[in-house]
Amino acid sequence: MSTYETPSPEATLAALRSLRQSRRFLPDPIARDDLERLLEVARWTGSAKNTQPWHLVVVTDPEINAALAGAGAFTAFLSGVAASIVVALKGESRSVAYDDGRLQERVMLAAGALGIGSGTAWFGTPESRQQVRDLLGIPDDLEPWSAIGLGYTDTTQAQASPSLSGRKPISEIVSWERYGA
Repeated sequence: MSTYETPSPEATLAALRSLRQSRRFLPDPIARDDLERLLEVARWTGSAKNTQPWHLVVVTDPEINAALAGAGAFTAFLSGVAASIVVALKGESRSVAYDDGRLQERVMLAAGALGIGSGTAWFGTPESRQQVRDLLGIPDDLEPWSAIGLGYTDTTQAQASPSLSGRKPISEIVSWERYGA
């Protein structure tokens, strides 16, 4: 008999809708136990053909996170995180990109459940990935495509530009049976 209680559909859907990127964090550290809980969620994340093509590098050193912040066009917020998890993957297929996003989303949802804010950073160029590889000692057969920045969200600061907030109406993003219908 399982001791796991399934949350109500309403609670689950509300949690999924409420997940947002955090970009500004408080200086408080994250307990190692909580980081390990997030890594356990990552470990159990599904992947194409169960290849589990990732290696995760956890960074809690502020100087290293500051260096990671300079390694891409959308990574500056990493300078203020309590921890980051760099996701390095084998291969360059579409399934690897899917696996990267799937792992990140799972960790971000788990972080939210623990009251920890999170955001995604991308190392979008070969040069930025090489910079991350050199900084963290990642071997050449792994591509460090992204990092998950973690920390307790500073709710006194805006997390995104006001022009980027909100969602399009469902009528603008959904068609039924046929495009445009």
